[in-house]
Amino acid sequence: MKHITFKSAFMAMALVCSGVAFTACEDDIEVPNNTPNPWENVGEAFGAVRSAAGARMGTTLTVRNGEAATGYVYFELSKTSDTDTQVTFTVNNDSLQSYNKKNGTSYTAYNGVTLENGGTVTIPAGQRKSDYVAVNIPAGGNGDAVAITATANDGVTVSQNNTMYVYQVAEVTIPQHNKAIKNLCYIEVNNENPLNAGEYTLSGGEPFFDIVSIFAANMNLSADGKPYIYCNDQVTFVLQHADEIIRPLQEKGIKVHLSILGNHDDAGMRSLSEEGAKAFAQELKMYADIYGFDGFDFDDEYSSYAEGSFKGSAQSGSGVVASVDECTGANYTRMLEVCREVLPKSECAFGIYWYRSDDHPVGDNLEDLIDYTVYGTYGAFRDYYSQDINNEMEAPYAITLVGENDNGNARIVPVNEEYLQTVKDNYGYFAFYNLKSTRLYTPTFDEVANILYDGQTVDWTGNVYARTEMTPVQFNEPSYDSYIGTWKVSSANSLYYFISTTDESQWWDWHNAKEFTIRIEAKEAGKTYNVYSWESDINSSGKVTDTLPFEMEFNEKYGTATISEGTFGELNGLQYVMGVGTYGGPWTANEAYSYRLETCPGGVVQMISNAAHRYGLGVFQVGEDGTYTSVPDRTEDHSCGTYTLSR
Repeated sequence: MKHITFKSAFMAMALVCSGVAFTACEDDIEVPNNTPNPWENVGEAFGAVRSAAGARMGTTLTVRNGEAATGYVYFELSKTSDTDTQVTFTVNNDSLQSYNKKNGTSYTAYNGVTLENGGTVTIPAGQRKSDYVAVNIPAGGNGDAVAITATANDGVTVSQNNTMYVYQVAEVTIPQHNKAIKNLCYIEVNNENPLNAGEYTLSGGEPFFDIVSIFAANMNLSADGKPYIYCNDQVTFVLQHADEIIRPLQEKGIKVHLSILGNHDDAGMRSLSEEGAKAFAQELKMYADIYGFDGFDFDDEYSSYAEGSFKGSAQSGSGVVASVDECTGANYTRMLEVCREVLPKSECAFGIYWYRSDDHPVGDNLEDLIDYTVYGTYGAFRDYYSQDINNEMEAPYAITLVGENDNGNARIVPVNEEYLQTVKDNYGYFAFYNLKSTRLYTPTFDEVANILYDGQTVDWTGNVYARTEMTPVQFNEPSYDSYIGTWKVSSANSLYYFISTTDESQWWDWHNAKEFTIRIEAKEAGKTYNVYSWESDINSSGKVTDTLPFEMEFNEKYGTATISEGTFGELNGLQYVMGVGTYGGPWTANEAYSYRLETCPGGVVQMISNAAHRYGLGVFQVGEDGTYTSVPDRTEDHSCGTYTLSR
């Protein structure tokens, strides 16, 4: 997270000083986020009209469902002045036509736009930036853009090189849904595209996800000790393409929120002073208005007080409290109170992401300030800690969609049906984390929807969006016939059971992954397969599986095949089964675990388990008492983990 790129075409302008005009170059200028003065190496003074929230030229302000929109502009000098500088902003329709002529656009002026305080603002002596001026966009106007120009006193004028900042204006109709349980999904935009969340629909017609949260922007302190929202390159990309990423989700009735978390300095939800909270609230307001966010998620991680290095206001500035003792849940609540003064519940939702005993707000008025909470220890279940709140505000159970076992290999995303039923019966929210474009999720979403939404299923368009692409690639679910044939199988890991030659002690050692070849043949056409030559061990079990196949059942909806654990049959007077087991001397099959063959978006074919550990798909001999015993000898390798299939 280093910088945001701005075009000089809207930020670099010239001031006329002592009758001499100085014009900035037209090249791109790389402006590090919160740089005190990006023009410090430029010899003469000049200034710029800018938009708040880092918005680039042409950012769209949305008039949603007939409600007015707001933008915010400010003026910045390249050098401080010894006297106050008076700046007057103007809605300038003639300048918009000049912009059209220069840039080949055809914008028409949106009528009825007004500026706060008549567009007049003062830059105090010794400072470079003016206060923000609200650009008020009424509903029901004609046109699609507004151009804002500025003039300054003391002989200062803006050169003709860059005379304006332009907002586009669009009217948007957003449908409203009111499911009993709201389903939220956090999207890691460093790697993923939020548009993927809009491709899942309940069989009843409503979106599967109610809220998509852009994860994540940061709260940081500026050089003068004020908190501000910092966006890395990936979050900035989403903001710069709000019309193509945020708006399509909203037009489906999905709310879009922005997650905010700390960033390794003193700024954080628990550390802001009253002055800092007011500055932060203004930041939130401008991001909500300019980009059209429906709400914010507060994630109190990675701030200095959580890392044991809080410096306090004496070093970091008046935007934070004096000591770490003041960084409390009650101070978190006071920050929310200040934010609610400028962003009431009727305009903006606040969500709390938490997973520790001390990283969330507390207070008698908390329910008046927030809309929901998410307990972020994925797979676990817990009510809001430290105080009771209305269950309808809580997501006490959340699932990570990363779907990895403790070795980092892909696994079937686990769903706890008991927890889900408890959410269904008693709570108002449920959450997923990190929807990925490279995984198949409809089986998991069907499990969730079946319980939370009264037996509904989830329909997926098959559209897959890469992180920076606005045009999807269509995922075609595999047919039954696509799995038939010969495959090379690579296991993620192998096990080796070792017996000491000195004292007969035993332990497990890990070896490299193994490769072997299998053959998948049709059994009942369109429904089941026989799989031959599966080798959990090269020398022993292969002799069994060459003769006795195990069965897979094809699922037409998902394009997957599931292994049916159970008896192969009899060979040389012995009964054999295929089962899932792990080390333990010898392997012990566990019928609670299973494997699923699936083709992922992108074409990778994998056989993944629902196990959290290094379980392997192996061959077991059935004893007279019904117990499973591992076929391979102790000193032979056993493949395990995720299996990748290739031709």
